[in-house]
Amino acid sequence: MPSIIIWTPESDHDSKAVLYLSEKIIQYYNSDIKVYESSKKAFNKAIKTDKNNGLLKAVNIYLKNHDLVIFLLDADGIQSQSQRRQQPNSLINRVESIVNQSDGKAILVLIEQELESWLLIDCLGICCFYTKNNNTRDKEDWIKFAKKYQKGKTELIIEAEAGGKGAKEYLENLSKAINKKINPNLKDRDLKQKKYTESESPDVMRYIEINSQTINRNDSLKQFAQHFQS
Repeated sequence: MPSIIIWTPESDHDSKAVLYLSEKIIQYYNSDIKVYESSKKAFNKAIKTDKNNGLLKAVNIYLKNHDLVIFLLDADGIQSQSQRRQQPNSLINRVESIVNQSDGKAILVLIEQELESWLLIDCLGICCFYTKNNNTRDKEDWIKFAKKYQKGKTELIIEAEAGGKGAKEYLENLSKAINKKINPNLKDRDLKQKKYTESESPDVMRYIEINSQTINRNDSLKQFAQHFQS
């Protein structure tokens, strides 16, 4: 059975979330592929062990038992990405160096704009997470509520200027609106405490529905998903 390593060196929360996402994509395509995760800790260990060649060695070890290594990094804004590329030891330059030496067995996918933009492909699924009930997906009032927040292209949820609010802030505000709908009596301080945090991303991802429509709501997700088609 073909197998793929998903390596998310920026966040272990992302690592878990993307593992669940990958399994959903494989199930949707009915593919005969096994997926595994690698972590921020493993990335840092590889760099620390051998500053110059540690990452390449780690990838080559993975490729002895797996068919492909997919690195996932947040794309961030165009200006931020340009600044990172000017730094020789930046994360994106380190990863691209390995990808260029891998003969196509390691690839880089940039998440447009951040992992939250992949969660936002299914706002109704996010409602299911906060209500802790998959049946929320079938309730007309929640369907109408989710449609108000659902964007056609989630990579476009970002302000143009540097430091502008993006998908993460959009999801935080959505989570507040959901919790307010669940309990209209919640005070502002309670809503702030209950709003989305990055540590929740794996649990939110469990409720996200994968189909052709949701995959097409983010171009980088569509690029990522194609590697799981048999």
